[in-house]
Amino acid sequence: MEAPEISERLATIRRTTGIDAKSLFFLPPDSSAIEITTFIKSMLVTLEPFCIEYYRDLSKHARRKRNRSNVPPPTAPPVAGTSQTLPSQGWNVRYSFKMGVFAEFRQEIDVAGKNYEDAYDALFRQDVFGSIASWSPRWNEARLLADILAIRIIRCHLWANQTTLAVQKWGRHRRQMEEIVDQKGKGSRNYGWFAWEARWAKIMAEMIKKVEVPALLTSESKHVEGENVQNVIFAVPEKPIALIERARPQDLLHHPGYWLRRSTRYLRSRRMHAESMPDEDRASPGQSPASRVANRSYIYDTYLCPEPHIESPLAGLKGFDLSALIIKTINDAQFEYNIRGQRRFTERLELEIGREQMRKGNWEEALQTLRPLWQNMSWRAESWWSAVEEVGSALKECATRTGDGVSIISVQWELMSNVFSLRKNHSESLSNCLDGIDSIESKPAVVLRAENVVSFVSTTFAFKRGQGNVGDVLEAQFTIFSNAREGSRPVAFSDIIIKFDGSIKTIVIHHKAEEQRTLFGGGITQISSVSLHEVHPNHAASSPPTSPTIASSWTLAGTADLELAPNEVKVFNIKIPLREAGDGRASSATFRVAEDLFDVDYLVNFAEIHPKVGWWTQGKKGSKQTNLGRERPSTVNILPKPPKVLLNLLDEDKVFYTNERIKLPVQLVNEEDEEADISLDIRILGHAVEKPIVQWSDADDDAPITATSKDSLGTLLAHPIGRLPVGSTTSDSLIILPISEPAEYVIEVKATYHLISDLETQITKSISIVLQIVGPFEANYDFSPRVHPDTWPSYFQVEEDLLAEDTKTTEAEASGIAQKWCLTSRIVSFADENLIIQDLELFTLAVNGGSQCTIRKNESSSQELEIKPKDAEEASFDVDVQKDSLDDRRSVTLDLSLNVSWRRDSPTAAVNVTPLAVPRLLVAGGEPRVLASTTYSTIVPNLIHLDYTFENPTMHLLTFNLSMEPNEDFALSGSKFRSLQLIPLTRETVRFNLYPTVTGVWIQPNLKVVDRYFNKTLRISATEGMRADKKGILVWVNAVSDDILES
Repeated sequence: MEAPEISERLATIRRTTGIDAKSLFFLPPDSSAIEITTFIKSMLVTLEPFCIEYYRDLSKHARRKRNRSNVPPPTAPPVAGTSQTLPSQGWNVRYSFKMGVFAEFRQEIDVAGKNYEDAYDALFRQDVFGSIASWSPRWNEARLLADILAIRIIRCHLWANQTTLAVQKWGRHRRQMEEIVDQKGKGSRNYGWFAWEARWAKIMAEMIKKVEVPALLTSESKHVEGENVQNVIFAVPEKPIALIERARPQDLLHHPGYWLRRSTRYLRSRRMHAESMPDEDRASPGQSPASRVANRSYIYDTYLCPEPHIESPLAGLKGFDLSALIIKTINDAQFEYNIRGQRRFTERLELEIGREQMRKGNWEEALQTLRPLWQNMSWRAESWWSAVEEVGSALKECATRTGDGVSIISVQWELMSNVFSLRKNHSESLSNCLDGIDSIESKPAVVLRAENVVSFVSTTFAFKRGQGNVGDVLEAQFTIFSNAREGSRPVAFSDIIIKFDGSIKTIVIHHKAEEQRTLFGGGITQISSVSLHEVHPNHAASSPPTSPTIASSWTLAGTADLELAPNEVKVFNIKIPLREAGDGRASSATFRVAEDLFDVDYLVNFAEIHPKVGWWTQGKKGSKQTNLGRERPSTVNILPKPPKVLLNLLDEDKVFYTNERIKLPVQLVNEEDEEADISLDIRILGHAVEKPIVQWSDADDDAPITATSKDSLGTLLAHPIGRLPVGSTTSDSLIILPISEPAEYVIEVKATYHLISDLETQITKSISIVLQIVGPFEANYDFSPRVHPDTWPSYFQVEEDLLAEDTKTTEAEASGIAQKWCLTSRIVSFADENLIIQDLELFTLAVNGGSQCTIRKNESSSQELEIKPKDAEEASFDVDVQKDSLDDRRSVTLDLSLNVSWRRDSPTAAVNVTPLAVPRLLVAGGEPRVLASTTYSTIVPNLIHLDYTFENPTMHLLTFNLSMEPNEDFALSGSKFRSLQLIPLTRETVRFNLYPTVTGVWIQPNLKVVDRYFNKTLRISATEGMRADKKGILVWVNAVSDDILES
């Protein structure tokens, strides 16, 4: 159907049925999800006032019935088991409940709560609840109605943000129900009552989540997504209660996790009472006599919970899985605690889940629950040893049942510490902890870290001195302490591996038992020394390394007694050879236990700052410890061995210039006592943009440059010098290819060598210089016009060759207007010495504007000249610019470059070329201009011919008014006032003869040129041999001799 048909059909239905237009809604069947959502919202907005009015009328009707205070007559006679008559108070409960529901529909929360309170109070009156016998089915119905009313009252308080009143109402209802059950019911000491308690606490948690109390919203709530919400644990009391009385902690509204955890506690009590029932009460009704079944109904409360034979069935029968309910409730509570950052409670609930799984016999599930808890619990860092021990014991029991050898060994390693008490299931020996467990399939390999477990062994490492030189032997002490429980058996470590950061080699100490061990005072064994030797997996221990590469992979190994008894301390003196310079630090120690049934690696990271570590010495009265006086005893600064190879950079004070090939001679002198194998490394530092290209003098190609840091521009590959005999001298040269921009670099030259007798010890000698690269020249430029000697092409004349059909050229010749310009450059030397300029060349980089450019160098610029520091030299070039077409009026821009060929003041010096940038030059071609030029008369002495050349490159007829102002400095011959007409694309010269009355000065003839049509004064440009200022052009008058003046 089309839209008009739909509208007509709807109008017909509305008229026929008499429906109001606002009450008729139509939704097309093919509507989208967005359209459906919009339709529903608009429909609800339209129906809301009608619904509210409807429920308000229902409330008035119920209120009128309640106020009559009479019992309405029954519509049918009461039938046993189906219906019963209500007293007047019962009808009041009914009417108050209905008015509360209607008020909720109208969203009048305060009115709804008041009606529910009235219904609740009326329900607990003596003639309503008190008149019902506990054996009657209506007893549980009355309890259920009381619970419903209490739930609705609490919900109204939560909606109104009256959190403390909601908690108090929850507690009052719980106490009131307990009192009624104890007085008239079956008591509160059976599993039925605790089932109701657990359900009542869980209902509170669910209401808090459903209502979404603003004070307890978390950052993960969808209603506060993107906002910074602080996860609170409880809601503060509302102001009226806070002002009247001090709220107790149990009266504050806590988050749902608190109520779920409380429900869990009641569920455990429920299970305890259910399991305490006698076996005859737990039998199914078909297996018990009728008298016993009847008696059972008077003893046990089954309100909202299963019968006794389902709650706690006999062995072998299926019943209610209370453990699954407890685990689910704990999981829900754990989620609430976790999202609020209550880590300790989260871990505690995780432990309770594991216990429940163990109680059910789900050992594998319990293991999966307790293993992450044991690995990551915060109780270990906070020294809650009883809690740590409880988790470890539970995990060990699960691992024993499931055959998880890794977990058994890990927990046993921790439980051997003396911070834990000795329990019955704790083994006293690490080596025997897997005895009797046959379910382990493979040999466990365990890796433990000191930051993850509480170990019975600790260790320290200290260097006797904080500084040493390459080639020296440095003394160090490695100490291990036993914190094992008294009575536990000694532990024998098979190996101890000590690793270092830096150039110090790894140390491996192997176990070698002593025949007789003597204990000194304080429980410390005799301090022993460990002899180290170099070993390699692929080389014999007796074979020395043949190259530094092989030697770097060797380790230091020794043997000692590594059996550690409880409360025992072992100290090992070690002598470590220093091979490379730099900072060294003992980073970690790995304790290995290799048994027939398992392997353990325990990794300890040494603390960087440990001021309590001292140096153990053996005295007459036993071992004692002295302070080393260093904060970082496990670190050492290894200084290079003092080198005796001299490294010199020649010409280091020389100044270098851009575009110059730099050569730096490097000299080496061997003053060692034996032959040395030497190689050179070059590093260039600086902040310049251009990376220098560096090579050695004997290199065929440029060496690769590799960036090493943000301040390093490049590193040259190592350059081998080879073996240098004692007392010998060798040299090489470092070549830096020309650099185009001024820069400052730091050249670091490092000579790395080792003596032939000691291949492992590397010795370095370095030197650095500052390489200053400056620009030798700077220039400024003057671009002035000149009068072109050639005639202009005529716009009214056609060349005959242009009409010839066979005239075809590959390149079009310029046929437009030609202009002559002069570029004068003033070159200043910024060098510190005299330089020789051999040649100057001006190159065209680009011509923009449809023109051709020709450059000619003046004869004065072609000579070789010597320029001193801070001196300046001038050079001029004639630049001819001609348009390709006579019709082109565009301006022309020129991009030029001035190349200076120069060398140092030495006959053998190489010639360098330095390009100097020229600013972009503008040649205007579409405007008329006036050029002034002068020549001296060859007939009359001191007579000056002043020519004004007028150019009209436009397509218009131009008329100029000329007026020459008189001047006392010269006599004038020519028209003082005249008009000049120029046809398009022509030029004309107007001459004035000047006879100066002064000599040796600048005179200023002032010709005023005004365009008659535009009334615009043209500026006169000076050409060769002239000047110009703000007033106009200046002409130089030569000084003449007296003989010439007299003649």
